[in-house]
Amino acid sequence: MNLKNVLIKIMAIVAIIFTFLSCDDDFNSVGSEIIGDVNFEDLEYAAIPVAYTQKFERVQTLGLSSNLLGVYNDPVYGQSVYSVLSQVQLERDDPTFGDNARMDSVVLNIPYFSSITATETNDAGETITTYELDSLYGNQPFRLSIYKSNYFLRDFDPESSDRQQYFSDDIATIDANFETQLREVPLYTNDAFIPSPLEIELEGPDGNDEGTEPDITRIAPAFRIKLDNDFFTTQILDKEGAPELSNANNFRNYFRGIYFMVEPVNGNGSMFRFDMSRADITLFYTFDREDTSDSNGDGSTTDIIEDQSTLRLTFGNNVINGIETDLNATIANEVMTANQDRIAGEENLYLKGGDGSYAIIDLFGGTVTNENGEEENELAFLQRQNWLVNDATLKFYINQDMVTSGETEPERVYIFNLDTGEVLIDYRADASANLDSPLFSVIDHLGRISRDSDDQGEFYEIGITQHIINVLNGDIENAKLGLAVSQNVNIITNADGFAFVRTDDTDPNSDIVLGERISPLSSIVSHEGTVLYGNTEAVPESKRLKLDIFYTESKNN
Repeated sequence: MNLKNVLIKIMAIVAIIFTFLSCDDDFNSVGSEIIGDVNFEDLEYAAIPVAYTQKFERVQTLGLSSNLLGVYNDPVYGQSVYSVLSQVQLERDDPTFGDNARMDSVVLNIPYFSSITATETNDAGETITTYELDSLYGNQPFRLSIYKSNYFLRDFDPESSDRQQYFSDDIATIDANFETQLREVPLYTNDAFIPSPLEIELEGPDGNDEGTEPDITRIAPAFRIKLDNDFFTTQILDKEGAPELSNANNFRNYFRGIYFMVEPVNGNGSMFRFDMSRADITLFYTFDREDTSDSNGDGSTTDIIEDQSTLRLTFGNNVINGIETDLNATIANEVMTANQDRIAGEENLYLKGGDGSYAIIDLFGGTVTNENGEEENELAFLQRQNWLVNDATLKFYINQDMVTSGETEPERVYIFNLDTGEVLIDYRADASANLDSPLFSVIDHLGRISRDSDDQGEFYEIGITQHIINVLNGDIENAKLGLAVSQNVNIITNADGFAFVRTDDTDPNSDIVLGERISPLSSIVSHEGTVLYGNTEAVPESKRLKLDIFYTESKNN
């Protein structure tokens, strides 16, 4: 019995070893075929997409993630002037201000984006912080005027009952037709405004320390000014209990907004980016009240003492960025719809943020000569090949002869489905997507600008492997793609835009009409521009736009 059990165990062990060796042989055989040693080889196919430029006439600028204010002189595209028109909202509805309320000060505060570069302690033991503004472009002054606006920004379109949309050219149109309403009351003017990186010292009443000097509070750099006390007393404090302050809708109809108007100085200026949701107008006021706690110790609980409070007016609901671009005449002629070849493509692709332009790319819009010497649609030809696609990359070379290299070049570009506005599947599959830092997010799919040893931008490389696999497998349509500059590739929502387009893309003689087009928000909030090489034979071959497809194919094919 024991011998029988031993024999059974030995036979089982031998069977396991035999099975393992058989599997190992099979594994090695299959593995050698995959890596191309015997039956497969790795190859490359270079497709030449058709690409051209689409210029916008206007883009939606309502509710942007950040706003721009000032003058930006793009070395390629020309000057853009950014203004802001915003509604304001009461911190609380139907506010009460107490007895005999009187205004102490009214302060407008717009924090800048900044970073700390150094800290030190002075002789008085105070910590002094040095800052650098993160989103300041240029160093020349511009004229800044701030007005109380009486132009009503409605919430709904009366013709459709949809949410009212506002566009980059709306402020200029309103100013041209309703100037006296838009600039109803002047609140502030600075003929030579430029943002300052200095920290701000705020002087307050002496606290509980041993000294008698006013206490100093230090805050990060901001655009911080005092506005007229009398005006806001009349507009706000004197309206206590009135219907105008009773709810948000009444207040918006009563106090209709603030207009930040920008003008270049001697054709120059600077510009800064800011978050309007962090800005406010704060009313500091004093009022009288009974001292029921007998704080002075005289035994009376009916003394009248002074107390202080605040009321904030925040910016929101409808905030519009106005953009007026004086486009370089040569560029303007190049990007006109009538001059763009949608069939053969263009030598240069013009990408500009704001109310600018992006490139349209047709990956497989042409024909190829097939194995029978016949002309065949390129997509149909590729779909018949049954390739195993390993990698697919678009490379866009920068036309360094047209671009001023350096910090004015956009660090990122953004590709999307032109029909739907959606990001490609490669965006979703990128392990680095949605990192806190936009510079390093989605880095495999949307590569950052590649620069040479002189810091000149050379190219942008876009990985679209899974998108190409899906197109060749017939899982998705070969939709045209859009390529735009991006201030923040984490922003993947879109806005409306309008551009002059042909009624028939395939007919260069068809009518040109103003049509609605998708515009990525990440491009609208960007101010930068670049020029990329396109796909025509006029482009040096080494710089020509290509779609490189690396694939594995059976040697038996």
